[in-house]
Amino acid sequence: MAHSNPAPADDGVDADPRWKLTATKVVVAGLLLVGIVVPLLVSTYDQIEPRLFGFPFFYWYQLLWVFLAAGICGLSYFLLKRESDAYRRHHPIIPADGAER
Repeated sequence: MAHSNPAPADDGVDADPRWKLTATKVVVAGLLLVGIVVPLLVSTYDQIEPRLFGFPFFYWYQLLWVFLAAGICGLSYFLLKRESDAYRRHHPIIPADGAER
């Protein structure tokens, strides 16, 4: 028998911020999409010229995307972490005993 998870009750407390769509998350999704789609577009690298240190364009272009993708992932992490830290600053967690951390 399949069980479905009931929707969380809205008791006036902010829902989990990870599921809220924000401008930062849209930008991060766009950046990651570029890092995935552009290297898959064969028409961007199906040539030999220009050469770089004797290497055909195909090879150095693909290697360039390795570093660009790593940079995009790092930038995405930084943007999401900054958003998460800002949320935590403005919405501190209050323990059950009422004392603020």
